[in-house]
Amino acid sequence: MRAGLRRRTTRADTGYGAFLSYSGERDRAVLPLVQNAIEKLPRPWYRFPRTRIFLDYSGVPIGAELWGKIVAGLSRSEWLVVVASPEAAGSKWVDREIEWWLANRSPETILLVLSAGSLFWDEEAGDWDRARSTALPPRLFGVFASEPVYKTLKWRADANGVPRPDIDAIAVGIAAVIRGVSEADVKSEGYQQTKRNLRWARTAIGALVILLVVALIAAVVARVQSNRAEEQAKIATARLMASVADTKMATDVRAALLLAVAAYRLDPSPRHQAALLRANLASPKVARYVAAPAEVTALQSSADGRTVVAGLADGQVVTWAPGGSVTTSVARLPGEIRSLAVAADGRTVLATDGASITLWGSNSGRPDFGVPGASEVDVVAVSASGKFGAVHRRQTKAVEGTPGTVDIIDNAAGRVLSSHPIDRAVTSMVFTDDTALRLLETGGKVRQISLRGGADRDLSPFDTDNACGDGQDGGELSPDGSSFACAVLPGIPAPVFRLRPTPSAVRPEPGYVGVAMPRRSAPAVLSRSARIAAVPSADAGFYVGPVTGEPRPPEPPPLITGTAVDFDRKLLRFLGTSETQLVSASGRLITLWDLAQRDRLAKSLAVPIVKGCNSCEPSLSLSPDGRTAVITGQDKDPGESALNSDVVIIQQLGPNPSRQLSIPGLSGKLAWRADGTMLAIAANPASGYERRVFPPKPHLETPFEVTVLSSPPPQISVEAAGVSSVSPTAVSLDSRGRAYLHDLATGGINSEFIPLGGAVDTDHVVEAGIDAAGEFLVMRDAEHISVYDLAREQNAHDIDGKDAQSVLFAGRHLLIRRKDSIEIWDRTGSHRERTIPFRSTRNSAAQLAAAADANVVVAKDEAGYLTVFAADGTNLGELEPDSVWHVPSAVALSADGRYLVTVNPGPAFSGGVDGTLIERDISPDGLIRAACAHAGPDLTGAEWNALMGVARPAQARCP
Repeated sequence: MRAGLRRRTTRADTGYGAFLSYSGERDRAVLPLVQNAIEKLPRPWYRFPRTRIFLDYSGVPIGAELWGKIVAGLSRSEWLVVVASPEAAGSKWVDREIEWWLANRSPETILLVLSAGSLFWDEEAGDWDRARSTALPPRLFGVFASEPVYKTLKWRADANGVPRPDIDAIAVGIAAVIRGVSEADVKSEGYQQTKRNLRWARTAIGALVILLVVALIAAVVARVQSNRAEEQAKIATARLMASVADTKMATDVRAALLLAVAAYRLDPSPRHQAALLRANLASPKVARYVAAPAEVTALQSSADGRTVVAGLADGQVVTWAPGGSVTTSVARLPGEIRSLAVAADGRTVLATDGASITLWGSNSGRPDFGVPGASEVDVVAVSASGKFGAVHRRQTKAVEGTPGTVDIIDNAAGRVLSSHPIDRAVTSMVFTDDTALRLLETGGKVRQISLRGGADRDLSPFDTDNACGDGQDGGELSPDGSSFACAVLPGIPAPVFRLRPTPSAVRPEPGYVGVAMPRRSAPAVLSRSARIAAVPSADAGFYVGPVTGEPRPPEPPPLITGTAVDFDRKLLRFLGTSETQLVSASGRLITLWDLAQRDRLAKSLAVPIVKGCNSCEPSLSLSPDGRTAVITGQDKDPGESALNSDVVIIQQLGPNPSRQLSIPGLSGKLAWRADGTMLAIAANPASGYERRVFPPKPHLETPFEVTVLSSPPPQISVEAAGVSSVSPTAVSLDSRGRAYLHDLATGGINSEFIPLGGAVDTDHVVEAGIDAAGEFLVMRDAEHISVYDLAREQNAHDIDGKDAQSVLFAGRHLLIRRKDSIEIWDRTGSHRERTIPFRSTRNSAAQLAAAADANVVVAKDEAGYLTVFAADGTNLGELEPDSVWHVPSAVALSADGRYLVTVNPGPAFSGGVDGTLIERDISPDGLIRAACAHAGPDLTGAEWNALMGVARPAQARCP
């Protein structure tokens, strides 16, 4: 029986071209190769093999009934290929296979393949030679009428000398016989089929390449579309943030600032830069925020304004240095802090949670005091020196208005000095000094307890016990103990009552804070001097106004908004002795307010510039790096030069703006060399324009050279100036339209000429300018604009100027402000690059300022409002006038568009005040930095969800 049989999977409905009958290990190793070669002869790649071969070595499964499988193979085969060898000649299996074939098939379908041994045909006998045919199975003797065609399996030595069977030759030979064609045809067909298959393969490869390219393109398109979808989703989310920020600007500036930052960081577009600028300018009196560890329940400020003390719902007492970024925990009680007080220097704090008292200070050792049973503490006070404290205890089982006790405490010793019974509930206590304590009782009665002997005096402003009126709440004593306020009905001016200095003194007249709609449930909060009061409004916000004798002042104070204030808990205080800074709290947030603050971007510097005349605005120019401002105008303190109050101020900007230099008796137009190494001042005639100014060289210690250019003749002013970037010369133009070429080394005039050839009437020049390189001059009259090429001394181009309001060179660009637009041209005036639509709702624009690349443009109208535009024309926002005295101001923008600077002269009267220079960083990173610094803590997850209701992107937060 044959061993080691394998199974080859075949289709059940197909037959075999041939059955290989063999025996011996040698043939068992070779014939699978022959079988594979025949079946793999070239054919179309999509068809089954032309000839399938049955080989029992791989065609019969192990364990099957062997002969039945062999018969099945024989019966489905068209040819019997007998592999003749000595082993086959002695095999009974080969004999049985031949016997079955002869019984069921024709001998003509038997093909002999000589593998080993020999085959000899005996012509005389007409049969195989039985003696010499050692490879022929016995059953094949006497079968063939003539010598049949047979094939020989040849062996050839390989490169190593090892004999190898010629598989391809025998496979072609067997296939040719089975298919009834010549071997040459089989080989030719194989060649042709191989060529066809190669063509198919190349076509398939080409198609696959095309499909791959299409797939790659589709993937790229899908990726682009996915990125675009993600980008659109980011933009939509950013727009939602900006929209919510806009709605919060009047009521929650912190949220508005943080959402605007998130919007811009998610989509840094001009649209969201505008939202960022709006948020920084909104509710300008909000200075900054800080977050406490828990909800604030009590709030006080030290008299020196350096320390804010807050009591928290978790029993902590924290201090905060206004302007700092964090609070510091200094004490803790078991329960919610109900009242606290602080010494003038902020170094001593007394706090209570009702059941216990804690004293914190640099020398106190922070002792804690217990509260006697059946009583609770509701009000505490500390003297300005921090030496004494006061505690008001009331009976816990008593109704409001029943007796209580005030204990005077020696803070250093930590003991009670004296106790004083009180007939009514106390709302406020204030030490006027280390000798007296004043108490405000409900209804408006005021008592004073002497620490020396315990004398008790009535200082109430009225003889009645209800100074505030029936059902009206009393507020708190002012920090100096001189006054108190009452809550009133909406629409009624808030009264402020002054205390009698002595019980027998004449009753002082009350003061009033006239507001539009005070809130009835909370009284006014008084400054330390009681001259200013903050009155809660009926809605969000509060009013801050002076306490006057007029119930209804002619101009009620403006409403201050920006964040929530917990008036019910009296969490609004003036900061120290200031009458313009306040501190408030709501929830965990503590807010610093600055009523003198222009906005959160503004950095103000005093400059001694005052109003010259109603239409005389100062001149302002920034150095190319934006870190030096040069101003010409009228000096506030002309000193010995009383007949000539002109002055040039050189002001350093940046983190150390203390350096300020002045050149008295000089005015004119300012021009910088493009690299910032030189400042040229084209002087006007001096002493009321009665004499020329010749160029004395100023001796100033500046990082750049300063030179003065000779002035025009008397009565003639300078209209424009410029410094050449390629030669040591400068150019100026006077009001008659005459140009001067100056030597920078001396400032003297080398030559003069009239820039003719253009449409502008040089005798009636309204406005002129010279570009930063000193190469082009622009002039404007009532109807035309002409650009003159200074190097070629010829007119370059003319532009219609009928509705032009101002012109300006910015780097290599020329800007023209018209009635309803701002046009940006190349500096030669030959090509208009773009137009920014803009029509002011107020008076026409008075001045333009722009970055060197014109990517940021600022337009100032006659009312002083500044409108900022981005490169694509987006209106980034409007800044209110910086001028306080309603006098013309000047505006400039640094070359990189980062710094916006205005100069606002003071009023021109004896003993007047300085003017103001205001610098703002309006760059995106400057706006983000300012917003994050003033907003304080980032939005919590709960706050974000309440505001937005969408997932928070990772970059949507302060950097």
